[in-house]
Order: sequence, then C-alpha cells, then structure tokens
Amino acid sequence: MIDVAANAEGIVDALRATDAESEANRRLSDDAVTLLHQAGLTRLVAPSAFGGDQLSPRALVEAERIVAHGSPAAAWVLMVCSAHTFIAGRLPFEGQAEIFGSDPGMLIPGVPSRQGTCARADGGYVLDGRWAFASGVDHGDWVMVGSRGIRNEANEPSQGMIVVVPKHEITIDDTWFSLGMRGTGSKDVVFDQVFVPEHRAVPMAAAGLGTVEGVEIPLYRLPISATLATMLCGSVVGMSEFGLELFIEQTRTRRDAYAGQEKAHSVGLQRRVAEASAEVAHAWSLVQQNCDLLESAMDQEGPMPVEARAQIRWNAAYATELCRRSSDRLFAGAGANAARDNNTLQRVFRDLNTATHHAIVDFDSLVEMQGKLLLGVEQSDALI
Repeated sequence: MIDVAANAEGIVDALRATDAESEANRRLSDDAVTLLHQAGLTRLVAPSAFGGDQLSPRALVEAERIVAHGSPAAAWVLMVCSAHTFIAGRLPFEGQAEIFGSDPGMLIPGVPSRQGTCARADGGYVLDGRWAFASGVDHGDWVMVGSRGIRNEANEPSQGMIVVVPKHEITIDDTWFSLGMRGTGSKDVVFDQVFVPEHRAVPMAAAGLGTVEGVEIPLYRLPISATLATMLCGSVVGMSEFGLELFIEQTRTRRDAYAGQEKAHSVGLQRRVAEASAEVAHAWSLVQQNCDLLESAMDQEGPMPVEARAQIRWNAAYATELCRRSSDRLFAGAGANAARDNNTLQRVFRDLNTATHHAIVDFDSLVEMQGKLLLGVEQSDALI
C-alpha cells in the first residue's frame, strides 16, 4: 500500500521550487503536476477497478496538508481534482472506464455546482452555460460540472446532473486574475450546447447523498458536500502550518527597527505565535474528527444521517475560519517586510485568505445552520 505521508513529504522541496512559476503564470506548473503524479497522490481516491488506491478521504487530506508546505497551489489543485475523482466513482462503469482506463491518476478539473443548465436529449443530455473557478483546468483530459435541470424544446423536464466531458469539447476562458491562489489556474469553463452521453452523467441529488443506484463501494456512497468540505480543509490547514513555520523562522531573526530589540522577546509576538499555533492545531483536530465520521459512515448501511453531515460541514467551516484567523493574526505582526512580493509569507497569507472564501465552507451560512441545529430550529437538509 502507498505510504501517503512519505510520498508527499518526498516532493515538498521540489514542489517549492515550482511555486514561483505557478504564481507567475497563473496556472499550476507542469513540473508540479508531474511530481504529484509520480508520487502517486493523484490516484488516492480513484476506483481500484482501474488501478486506483480507493482510500478513505483521510489519505487525501493528509497528502494535501503536507503538499501545501511545498506549494499551496499544488495542494489545492490536488484537492479539487481528487474531489472530482471521488464524485466520478458514482458514474456508470462505462463512463469510469473512459476516464480512468488509461490513467487511474487522471486529473479531472471542473466545477460540480449548478452554474449551468442541463436538458434531456436522445441518449443523454445537453449542457449549456458558464462555470467559474475550474481549478487546474489547464491539466487533465476531462472536465466535470454540475447543472440545474431545465425543459428541452419538447417540453421534457430533466433533473440536474453531474457530467464529465472531454476537455476539447468545451472552451476555457482565462478569467483568473485574483488576490491569491494565483497558481491554481481557476479559470471559467464555457459549455455551448455540449452533448453528454448517459454513461458520463449521474443525478446530482442522488450523487450528493451517496444514494446512486448500483453504487456499492462505501467510498463513493459518502455524501458529496460533507466530504468535499473535509477535503478542502487538508490544503487549508497545510497552508496555515506553512505560514506559521515561516512566521516563526522570520521572527527569530527580526529586530525592532527603532529600539533594536530582538522581536522574539516581544510579549505581543509571543502571544500571537501561541494563539495561532493553538488555532491551527484545533483546526486539524476538527478535520481529523471529520475523517473519523466519514470512515464510520463507510462502515454503515444507508446514507449518512443529516446530523452527522451537519456536524462535518460545521467542523470544516470552523476549521477554515480558525486557519484564517491564525493567518490574519500572524501577518498583522509580521512587519513591513512581510508585504513584499518576494516574501513567501505574504503569498501564503493571500493564498489562505482566498482559499477560505470557497462557498462550501462559507462561515456565515454554516454558523447559522449549526445554530439552528443546536436550537432545534427546522431547516432543510438539502443544503447540508
């Protein structure tokens, strides 16, 4: 079995050497992608029927956490594309064979949210629209998107579907000019009446709950939103740990510009480090709790109860919030030199603050959801 931690740690230094290129070109370096493939990290949650490792989400989360110490962009693209691999495990076997038959580590960029439309057609569906934030779209041969169902010209309804299409059938629009996560290449993808055969489509509702008919593998019966939120946390915690390490390293050699005193002797900075360290550690403990809940669900029959899904979503949101607070706390005390473009701490600060804006861990929405749950206020479980 693959030693995930050892393989990830083995490429950290090499990934760090690629990060400036990714940042400058606003897309993940080809060399970074090669390193992820060679380390076996792109196939961790791929179906074993095609040579994938088919491991629990914990393996991917750990890999992302370590990779982020070398390249936050690489950790993010690994997370996003692996999350789509996890979803693709619910497709009919024919569709999986098309995608993974030649490479179980195939990267699948895309956006599995309902940003475009889906209409019924003979033998499949027609997709139309624009999807924003397709991280890693410059890599891999396929693209995955979600959709909202509409009626076709014959007035036939369709449910929303998650589909996978060859990348050459869609248009990539370079819209990725951002505060942070520049190296992820999270551009828009545009579908113009693209036909998708049935074997490369799965209903969004059933896929989301992990109740797709005929899917028996426990990994692919996990709920999508809760699992993806947990997967996201691996890269975010890794960025936070990396930022904390950089701050400590830089603060040990800093002196007060006016008084000349060593900054490490500042009680204020000592407090910042202590609190930030505790925030990151607690964030990681919440992520591990999520991994425990997901692995427990893999051993159980039926869909994960709404209470467990809600707890996972809240844990993920609070973990990312703790990481954001840690980053803000440290950067505020990092001094003027931290604002320079050549200071890696500045880039990590930008990357982490951008990453925590992802909708799946939106703090305002999920703090309301958790409050309602604790107080017994009725809410729809469709959003959890």
